[in-house]
Formats: sequence, C-alpha cells, structure tokens
Amino acid sequence: MITAFLNIAKIPELKRKVLFTLLMVIVVYRLGAHVPTPFIDPEKVREFFGDAFGNKGVFAVVNMFSGGAFSQMTIFALGIMPYISASIIIQLLTAVWPPLEKIAKEGESGRKKITQWTRYGTVGLSLFQGFGLAVWLYSQGLSMIDSKFGFYIITAMTMCTGTCFLMWLGEKITEHGIGNGISLIIAMGIIAAYPRDIGVAYAALKSMTLTPMQFVSVFVIGILVAALIIFQQQANRKVPVQHARRQVGRKMTQGGSTFIPLKLNTANVIPVIFSSAILTFPAYILPSFGDFGAALNDWVTLGSSHNLYNYFYEMKGVGNLVRGGGIFNLLEVINLYTLAYIVLTGFFCFFYTAITLNPVDLADNLKKSGAFVPGVKPGKHTADYIDHILVRITVVGAFFLISIALVPDILFVSFNIPFGFAQVAGGTGLIIVVGVFLDTMKQIDSQLLMRHYEGFEGLGSSGRGTSRTRSPAGGRMKLR
Repeated sequence: MITAFLNIAKIPELKRKVLFTLLMVIVVYRLGAHVPTPFIDPEKVREFFGDAFGNKGVFAVVNMFSGGAFSQMTIFALGIMPYISASIIIQLLTAVWPPLEKIAKEGESGRKKITQWTRYGTVGLSLFQGFGLAVWLYSQGLSMIDSKFGFYIITAMTMCTGTCFLMWLGEKITEHGIGNGISLIIAMGIIAAYPRDIGVAYAALKSMTLTPMQFVSVFVIGILVAALIIFQQQANRKVPVQHARRQVGRKMTQGGSTFIPLKLNTANVIPVIFSSAILTFPAYILPSFGDFGAALNDWVTLGSSHNLYNYFYEMKGVGNLVRGGGIFNLLEVINLYTLAYIVLTGFFCFFYTAITLNPVDLADNLKKSGAFVPGVKPGKHTADYIDHILVRITVVGAFFLISIALVPDILFVSFNIPFGFAQVAGGTGLIIVVGVFLDTMKQIDSQLLMRHYEGFEGLGSSGRGTSRTRSPAGGRMKLR
C-alpha cells in the first residue's frame, strides 16, 4: 500500500488532483463549517441544543451530516442534504414520469438538463428549510436583532448560500479532483466529529461512567464492522455467460466463457444517504412548531419511552415475556425513526438497483452479442433469471446495511455507551465513510493502472501478467 501511495507522487496530474481535493475538503469546507450565521449567538445556540435536544434524536443525524455545523448554526448548517433531497426527487420523478425519463435518455444534453433542475431544486429546498430554521431561532430568542422579517431573510439567504457553495464545491472536486465530490464532503463532515466523540468517551472513562473494557470494545467492534462493510461492498454474485462462436466477415471468432458480476449491494452507500436525507428533512421544520416539535423529536429519540419494548411491556400476555429482558432489550432500539429508516433503506436498495441495472436490457445485450447463460433460454427467461438473482442478493445487501446501521443504537441502549462514541463502531456514518473511502481508492487505482503503475488492487503481485476481461454487464473491468 505504501508503494501505491508513493506512485501517486510520480504522476503530476494525479498528484495535483489529490492535493486539490484535500485543499477543498479539509481546508475550505472545514473552515466554512465554523463561520457563524449573522445575528445568531453561537454560545446560546450550542447551549440550547445541548439542553433541548441532546445528541440522540433526529437532530443528531442532521448534525452528523452537516459536520457539526447544525448544532452551531453556521453558514453550512443545512449541509449538502438539500442537494441530496433534490436529487432523490428528480430520480423518483424520472422513474415514474415518462417525459422526464425520455429527457434522461438523451445522453449528455439530457444529463445537463437533469443536473440544472437538481440545482434549482436545491436552491428552493434550502431556502424553504433555512426559512423554517429562522422562524424557530427567532421564536426561541436566539436572534441578536429585533427585526423579525429581516432576521428571517438574512438567515434563509445565508444558509441557502452555504448549501449552494457546498454544491458548487462538490462539483469542482468531481471535475478537477479525484471524483465523488458530494460524497467526500459528507464523509469529511462525519470524520470531523470522531475526535470530539472520542474526547467525550475519554471524559466518561475518567469519570468512571465508561469502563476500560467498553472503551476498547468499541474500537474492536468498529474494526470488525468496517471489515464487514468492505466485504459487503466488494461481494458479488458471478452469473456464468457462454459466448458462441461467430463468423465476423471472413474471420471466425472463438467462443468462450465469462461472467456477469452482480454486486451484493449494487446501490453502494446511496440507500443510507438517501434515507437519512429524507428523515433529516422534517428536522428542519420541527423546530418551528415549538413544543410540538420537541415532543415529536422525543418519539424518534433513542432511550425514550416511545419504543416497541415499552409497547409490548404494557400488553397483556406479552408483558411478562418482555420483562424477562435478554434479547428483548433490543426492542428499545425500535422506535418511529428506526422503523422509517429500515423501510426507506430497504426501498432505496431495490429502487437504485432497479434504475442502474435493468435485467431486460442486460438480457437483450447478451442476445445481440450471441451470448447466453448456460441452461437458460435467451431473452425473457434470461431477464427473469437475472431479476430473480438480483432480488435475492439485494435482500441480503439491505439486511447488511440495516444491521450495521443499528449497531450504535444497540450499544447506546443496551450497554449505556455514549451515542456519539458508539457511532465509531458502526452506523450510517461508518457505512458512508468506508464506502466513500473504497470508491476513492478505486478512482486513484484506475488512474495508476492506466499509467502502468502498481495500484491498490495489485498489492502482493508483481504487477506483470495482469489481464483484464470485459464482462457484458455494462463494460465493468475485472482483474484476474
């Protein structure tokens, strides 16, 4: 791995891309995350958030995705989530509205139109959310000016500008950096909270509210979960494909066998980002409802009385069984927010797989190229066979994502580990960080291999004799 990193410095273009990415993500983004919104007292905001909402409800998720900017109400308080929400809306409309689907299939021009509409949607959503937050901040007496509408306009415009700047920053990283600009911004915001969370855990360790065994166990579990995420992201189901001998002009092409790599999790980290984006959207509106918003936040807060454990505890005939504890304590994790997260994550696993990999198109491409799956008739039967496999492996992939996402909740509720520190061992944040890290490594690896340098995938080999085979599934490259 050290050799692979040293090879980056040997390629001036790749070195420039990496440095540009680090400059934009670490310096520009993290500096901007500490610039306060005008006419808001940062100290009062932090004190209010700590007393009113804590760090376990839906607001904790909002704060995580904004890199801590939400709890400080800085110019990046909305983060990049309005852009993600706008992307979700456009993708859903593309799947169900034929005119928009037709535009999306127009190639580069269609992609530009979709991107432009996503930007317009981002501006609209960020203005709406920023205005909702401004109403709440003013109602709680956190404004430093007396002009109500002036405060509303300034706050909404400032937060909208911050989101638009992050959207522009992500596009520049994708264009001039190593790619995955939006994902890198989200991942960096999550990573930025880790030192603070570890500091909280260390303070709890000194005050004896956290045992040394628990402190070490969280890091061990985090390593194991990270390895499980990598396995889940890399695992695939190989569907064998046989190519028949064909005559092209005067030459007879030799038939052979290859495979279609169907990933266990085709959608990668998209489901957890999309589901979190949807669930964080109400959090920007709830504060404006005052006590009602705080009460509703209690329904989605871990450790509150609104969970399945307390629901079954009160039921006749079931209460005695739940009182026995043990595995039934895990029911305390399941509340309104968790159920919504499970449903949305599962939905987006299937939805994103369906829009990125169409079994009918794949079967048609195989038929046109003279290839077939052994034992399966070409055409519709092949499409049904591939669709059957996709459904089964997507169920497993969704189960993996949901299980890993619930790890911090289980550690907090069942073992009284501080929730922020528990997120080091799993959860949505770790899934995103590991997934983005893997995608970034692949981007760098492709640049190294293209210039005949040893990359991350070539570790442990001499680098010679590496052959590449192109599979029929969208032209993916596999090393062997």
